Amino acid sequence: MNRRTGIAALSSAALVAAAVTAALAHNASAATLGHPFPSHVTYKVGVKPSASQATRDAAVEKQYNSWKSTYLVHGCASNEYYVSTKGDGDAPNNGTVSEAQGYGMNIVPLMAGYDANAKVEFDGLWQLVKDHRDGQGMMQWKLDGNTCKYADSGTPDGATDGDLDIGYGLILADKQWGGYTADALAWLGRFYAADVASDGHLKCEDDGPGTDTRPSDFMLDHLRAFAAYDTAHDWNKVITKTQNLIQEFTAAYSPTANLLSDFVVNANTTSPTPAPANYQESQPDNIVATHESNSYKSHSGGNPQKVYPHTKLDGTPYNTSDVAEEAGDSVGPSAMAAGDQGWTDTIWNYLATNPFGDAYFGETIKMIVYIVMAGDYWAPGDSSSPTPTPTTSSGTPTPTPTDSTPPPPPTSTPPPPPSAIVNGGFETGDFTGWTRTGTTAITTSTVHSGTHAVLLGSTNPTNGDSKVSQTFTAPAGSTTVSFYYLVHCPDDVTYDWATATLKDNTTGTTVTVLGRTCNLNTSYTKVSHAITAGDSYTLTLVNHDENNPGDATDTRYDDVSVS
Repeated sequence: MNRRTGIAALSSAALVAAAVTAALAHNASAATLGHPFPSHVTYKVGVKPSASQATRDAAVEKQYNSWKSTYLVHGCASNEYYVSTKGDGDAPNNGTVSEAQGYGMNIVPLMAGYDANAKVEFDGLWQLVKDHRDGQGMMQWKLDGNTCKYADSGTPDGATDGDLDIGYGLILADKQWGGYTADALAWLGRFYAADVASDGHLKCEDDGPGTDTRPSDFMLDHLRAFAAYDTAHDWNKVITKTQNLIQEFTAAYSPTANLLSDFVVNANTTSPTPAPANYQESQPDNIVATHESNSYKSHSGGNPQKVYPHTKLDGTPYNTSDVAEEAGDSVGPSAMAAGDQGWTDTIWNYLATNPFGDAYFGETIKMIVYIVMAGDYWAPGDSSSPTPTPTTSSGTPTPTPTDSTPPPPPTSTPPPPPSAIVNGGFETGDFTGWTRTGTTAITTSTVHSGTHAVLLGSTNPTNGDSKVSQTFTAPAGSTTVSFYYLVHCPDDVTYDWATATLKDNTTGTTVTVLGRTCNLNTSYTKVSHAITAGDSYTLTLVNHDENNPGDATDTRYDDVSVS
């Protein structure tokens, strides 16, 4: 069989593991989303491209518009959607493969809040998976675009990379909208039974031998999310075995470059070896799937146009094929995690092009890489929605831990004393307690209460973000931070908006508490979000205007408080 490398999922994992037809418009129900786009996540390590956040968000939106209109297809049934492999020939008649379906089930939840139809599309993607399962309950890995039937020889089977992404997508959907817990847990249970070997390593396919594995399927962020979400199966065993395989293989075959071959045999031993030539795919045995930023930067001379997808285990390029499917691949996020600002910026700037002629695969990877590099890739553990509570066969709730537990503060340094919001109603008549950028003013007109409010933006056009922010420590007994806002937005949410974020400085997570909003309401709206007593937070209130004459946008904020 000919299955692509799961490189786009690796691009997402690079940060998380190291540390994370209808018009597209603002979703009126964005307040019900766990993470409306743009999420503006603060990754635990590394850097982001130097381009402004607004520029990065706009690039993601532009790519999503193009990707969705080209590759997200409403078919094979009225309640189904699939991601077409159009232009690549990976499935007959521009059909789909489980890898593509998994990518779609990751992308669409991450874009909810920008795409008003995201939940309908996700449900359609999931419905197609449910309607095309193999004997192990996984998705049939290749479907014909005309008949929507299995399009490979032999008995229908699944592909590990696609099935991993489908499971991760269900968790993302549950954290974004809620209501997918049972589906996600059932899928993970079937995956564990079919795709995890007895020693804990991932098999290449659900009906394949228990002696081989494919490192391009090693998505440690997915596995950690599974471990946090599904306590009925020993995902930590899978994580440990995966990490051991990486260490054992690189020590023996790539001690300097620390690269992995695309396929590995003898994975059920402590001496895994590269698969022989033409193993499952017609490629040499020294082609890698897990790419490291330093190796790519070195062999390309820092030129993304010379980044090749195939690399020997000693780190030298194997130039027999097209250039990497988009300059980003896993390299962009790896450069970010490595803290290499110059290389990160070079890759980001090059992402806007696709000179290699690769359609579905390159453009879909580009979509995921854009989300990651823009800082809009949130992980399930960042969710502001409640962690699901799976049940045992007897119906007894089973506690589910979060997928990361912040370390306790050092015993030698006591935590800072609790402090509430300072000057939350702006009644001092100035910005005491707040930091600000852009066009900001204290106003005495149209306030929520008292005599003052903050005005971000102006009745005259302004350029970009105007914002105020304040860092505070949630006092003992406090559970909620809240504020009121009134946006005057005569434009479209594509161009102008109000938004607000809350960063938990203690855990390093950031949530969008007010998704992009553009309206002409005449009364204030209250926004509230849960906080944890003792944690340090930074609340940022924003007005964005594109500087277009005739439709200037401004936002008033008032009565910021902790209770």
